[in-house]
Amino acid sequence: MKLLRTILLSCAFIAHCSFSQNVVEIPNVFTPNGDHVNDIFRIDASGFEELTCTIVNRYGATVYRFYGLNGSWDGYTHAGVKVSAGTYFVYVEVSTSDGTSATQQGVLNVFY
Repeated sequence: MKLLRTILLSCAFIAHCSFSQNVVEIPNVFTPNGDHVNDIFRIDASGFEELTCTIVNRYGATVYRFYGLNGSWDGYTHAGVKVSAGTYFVYVEVSTSDGTSATQQGVLNVFY
């Protein structure tokens, strides 16, 4: 009976959660070359209260992290160094006002 109750509670949580496979749209190409087209990396997290985005390089080192729904990245590290062209990995965590959270990851290609 306890197992059945746990399964039912889990199903109720998942149904209430109603997140699809892709929680947010993570852009996969970013061109911070100063031409005013696609120079800023942003994530549209409409419907969520909080967002944390971490961008890491191919070695797993964090190159940038931003917080908040209006956060963005301009292609520079927190130390002010312009990142190299290449592939980066994006990890996003979002949450709603009721405390429900979800994570998602994606690949981001930086071109100049």
